[in-house]
Amino acid sequence: MIRLVLLGLVLAGVWYLYRMVTRQGASTAAVPPPEPANDAAPAEAEAEAEEMAECPVCRAYLPVSAHEGCGRPDCPIPAVAAAAAEEGEPPAGEPPPDGAPKAG
Repeated sequence: MIRLVLLGLVLAGVWYLYRMVTRQGASTAAVPPPEPANDAAPAEAEAEAEEMAECPVCRAYLPVSAHEGCGRPDCPIPAVAAAAAEEGEPPAGEPPPDGAPKAG
């Protein structure tokens, strides 16, 4: 008879511990993730975005203002930037200097 009582107490203890653990896991899973502290970060990220252009040689995307190109010896971007500088045109992606006529 004592064995049945002890078996019942052990089973009740295991069941109680199981319920306690599952309740604790459910309460932490129900907590929503914290909100970002700085709401201005997405707006700043959009303001700092730069237009990208694809290098015709290696197909890497580079900022339009990158005049050195992708780094390969056969990259045409530095030559195009140098030709634009000789003609007095602003490089692609940069506004024309003050007083210069705007294209288009």
